[in-house]
Amino acid sequence: HWLDWCAGKGHLGRRLTVPGQRLTCLEHDPALIEAGLALSTRQGIDARHVQQDVMADDTWRYLQPEHTPVALHACGDLHIQLMELASQTGCRRMAIAPCCYNRTRHELYQALSSEGKASGLKLSRDELGLPLSETVTAGARVRRQRDISMARRLGFDLLQRRLRGIDDYLPTPSLPTSWLDASYADYCNHLAKLKHLPAPGQQDWAALEAAGWKRLAEVRNLELVRDLFRRPLEMW
Repeated sequence: HWLDWCAGKGHLGRRLTVPGQRLTCLEHDPALIEAGLALSTRQGIDARHVQQDVMADDTWRYLQPEHTPVALHACGDLHIQLMELASQTGCRRMAIAPCCYNRTRHELYQALSSEGKASGLKLSRDELGLPLSETVTAGARVRRQRDISMARRLGFDLLQRRLRGIDDYLPTPSLPTSWLDASYADYCNHLAKLKHLPAPGQQDWAALEAAGWKRLAEVRNLELVRDLFRRPLEMW
């Protein structure tokens, strides 16, 4: 008996269910439940589509020892809740693909295994986000655009400190990639206007842009050390 956790329309559960097996889908959105039920009925699958907030206190009543819970892209507390309830219920097996570990209501995270609970290691939300920082699916063009964007922002960061007379970081919004086609002078002038800063006036734009690339190289070197911990943290 499959239990599709945060099922949406139940695509995962239906994919796994073979004739003679049953399926229960837990989902919070009524529209997705209705659409999923129609799909299950059309395919002749013995499925219950139940409206349930899986983070609610009464979710335990939908889990039985004979269930095999499955979850795809269960963010943060969603997969933690499933693992805890399935363990307490006595489910013999489960299959989950967790993600977004840092989307949790807790300030600190402690691993759920016996070894993890015995360990003094507790992770902050920022640390939980480290395994998500890898962009293995990005192509060369996307990676290049990301590098250019970061270098330009890091150069602008030096400029905005001078313009404001405040040696502190100033958050800037996400910008369309079309901004990268502008000259660096136009880029900084537009961004300064967007952040309501004084007009930059005459600047050594080439030197400022080069300083941004130098800072990006320093960031990348720091990331080499940080990234050593990415995979071990995900396994933990």
